[in-house]
Amino acid sequence: MNIAILTDFHRGSYKVIGELYQNILTPFHDIEHLPTPKKEQDRIAFAERFPSGIVLHNTLGKGFLPIDGCYNVAIPHHEWSEYPIPWIHLLDKFDEVWTTTNHVKQVLDKGKLKRPCFFIPPVLDQEQFIPKNDWKIEGTPCFYFVGEAHFRKAHHLLMQGFMNAFPQVGKARLTIKTSSSCSWSSPREDIIIIKKEWSRAKLLAEYSRHDCFISASLGEGLGLPVAEAIMAELPICTNFWGGHKSLLTRNGFIEIPHEEIIQPFTSDPAFYAENQKCAYSSPENIKNTIKKFLKTSQTERKEITQIAKEYFLKTYGRENALKNIESRLVEINQK
Repeated sequence: MNIAILTDFHRGSYKVIGELYQNILTPFHDIEHLPTPKKEQDRIAFAERFPSGIVLHNTLGKGFLPIDGCYNVAIPHHEWSEYPIPWIHLLDKFDEVWTTTNHVKQVLDKGKLKRPCFFIPPVLDQEQFIPKNDWKIEGTPCFYFVGEAHFRKAHHLLMQGFMNAFPQVGKARLTIKTSSSCSWSSPREDIIIIKKEWSRAKLLAEYSRHDCFISASLGEGLGLPVAEAIMAELPICTNFWGGHKSLLTRNGFIEIPHEEIIQPFTSDPAFYAENQKCAYSSPENIKNTIKKFLKTSQTERKEITQIAKEYFLKTYGRENALKNIESRLVEINQK
């Protein structure tokens, strides 16, 4: 079975997801993993070289353009509660759609997607994670977040909530790993902003060095850093909304309360859908959740990470996720 994966390599999380699909499928199929074609002549050239193959499109918005003569599968990622109508029309030109979370599937169903849509989780336990082996907090509590320097990640809310929880500098530490394009700086010396490009190995090894992963993100289509924290057995504080609802079970993390509010902002007008909503966690709720986490015992912290990982692997672990992917590919091949 010939399979091609077309990915937006310039989008960090998309690149990771594309590589995960590539790595898990390579032992069983002929796989090509290429950048999403940007020009019509590039799509035509690809179609001539790859006739009748299965093409997984791991892109965004207007990047969803099917390849003539192929079986085209769209893998959209979307964070908010509404999907732009023009993008729905693009997906309707595909043979079928896969989603990585139930959140995205529900958003597309609500948007009246006409094409068959399947929840086909990627295999997210195939990398080399370094799990924690001690949940005792020694000295200064260390909180950790990973996310692009984008308003959706709500760094501003997270930092304010952290400072509200610890008015006195130095009582705890918050480390934010973001991209080198980040243009803003830390408001306090106990909030460390890392603006370096790390290898996957270094990134994954970093999680277990902290006491808690905390995210105030306004919305996640999947939430790859949360998945990575689960695999590193790092206790998590975050909201229970969007993609997080597929990754997490309520007993496996400490929930930051949120309000579902209208999301009036967008980084690009094309990304806007009327009445789209997000999960807003106030700095006060973030502060209170941090305080709640600090009251947990070492045993409780260990237990929630074990519950989180066991639940997560039922959907995103190799055994079940690969079986679902392969079963769907076989059905496609039999058409």
